[in-house]
Amino acid sequence: MTEWNTEELIDADKRFVWHPFTNMREWCAPEHEPLLLVEGRGAILRDSRGREYIDGNSSIWTNIHGHNHPHINAAIRRQLDRMAHTSFLGFTNPAAIELARAIIDFFPKNSLNRVFYSDDGSTGIEVALRIAGQYWRLQGSQRYQFIAFQSGYHGDTAGAASLGALSMFRIGSVHWNFPATQIQDVTALDALSSSEV
Repeated sequence: MTEWNTEELIDADKRFVWHPFTNMREWCAPEHEPLLLVEGRGAILRDSRGREYIDGNSSIWTNIHGHNHPHINAAIRRQLDRMAHTSFLGFTNPAAIELARAIIDFFPKNSLNRVFYSDDGSTGIEVALRIAGQYWRLQGSQRYQFIAFQSGYHGDTAGAASLGALSMFRIGSVHWNFPATQIQDVTALDALSSSEV
């Protein structure tokens, strides 16, 4: 990889990278200097100028064990030495099977029978919506609505975003066929019709 200095990297970022949920006009403005993070250890991130920050949201909840965790890094290296990735479209692999069994064994008996792997939370929500919808359609049921928290963020994929009431995650009046009943708290669940949700 080419060795670039901070200014070159930031300039290239502004030219070539599209950041999610970001006003790109403001991001690319000459006066805006993004934080260029270059290293992480535990909960601490360091930028290209040597300043340190606490990673207070675990990099959007994907590094809950911290950065550069020695056991996790070693496990990743071992797996990479075997195989980097395989699709589940007609294939499987030992690590995925062993992890699925461990996850199922963690839960109370007969409460979880299968594991669906997803690469992020938004996609996980999207798939859960589709699986639930397909299940009830195959049962011949009219249960077609979902429950979502008002002002809740459920993900940034089209279906997951259609659940929430946050306008910044909606695309005009596009309807993604995931109608959601908005609730403020779990006590509102009692008033919902179990034949529809």
